[in-house]
Amino acid sequence: MTSENRSKKIFLSYSLVDKNKALEIAERLEGTGFDIVTDYKNISYGDNIFDDVKYLFQSSDFVLILLSKSLFESSNFKFEYTKEFFQQTRQRKISVIPVLIEKCNIPSDFLEYEIFNLTIDYERNLEKLLQRIKTIPEISFDSLSPRGFEEIIYDLLKAYNFKNIKREIRLNDKGVDFIAEFFSSNPFGQKKKEIWMIETKFYSESRFDIKTVKQVVDLYKYINKEDAKLLLITNSQLNSVVEDYLEDIRKQSYLDIVVVDGLLLKKLIAKKKTILNKYFLK
Repeated sequence: MTSENRSKKIFLSYSLVDKNKALEIAERLEGTGFDIVTDYKNISYGDNIFDDVKYLFQSSDFVLILLSKSLFESSNFKFEYTKEFFQQTRQRKISVIPVLIEKCNIPSDFLEYEIFNLTIDYERNLEKLLQRIKTIPEISFDSLSPRGFEEIIYDLLKAYNFKNIKREIRLNDKGVDFIAEFFSSNPFGQKKKEIWMIETKFYSESRFDIKTVKQVVDLYKYINKEDAKLLLITNSQLNSVVEDYLEDIRKQSYLDIVVVDGLLLKKLIAKKKTILNKYFLK
């Protein structure tokens, strides 16, 4: 069975103290059409328990982690949620979704993710979580053309508050798809204008590779837009080789480059109902 045809899995991880809440959420998740697995079903509590848990999350499409005081105080916590865990989920393109079920201090490793807060407005936020999970598989780029993909990205940039978006900026026959402004805030609320060069790469058959990164970086250096940040958006998925190469570029060239690959792009689109309705939920 191919990865496209197999049943999608949601791996639900939680502290045993929170079992009742976990079972309640698992029951609601059944309506998503996914297979629901937990780290307490069908595993042996012997020496290989952490290997069993590792297998469960690695073979899943979503990992939902129920955040609570009891989870963070658990003796197993530091063994399950290691740096390797977060690296593996990124490399394997597994969607990690932290779900807050009790007010508590959240470790920094979880803060880079969108956290669904079920401690307030439980039913509404649980429904948002269910809709997010159900929507992502419906987002497909298969029927798009390169121009259609570019149109989606233009609307996405607007939806994420990029300003003064200019298309197809060309210098000496070399061009970048968009140049835009973004106003960020420091921790004290002071605004700063950033210039972003944005390149889109749409693939119908081939995959994103190091050669593509080199081409985009060379284009960035050629245009030489002072103090600009570089954003590369693709429908393809990054592999670990490309991710390592990108990290080397950032360290060696001090280049501020951000890459949004197909999996992350689907998550970003899923948050914007207007784009979902316009392009994917017709």
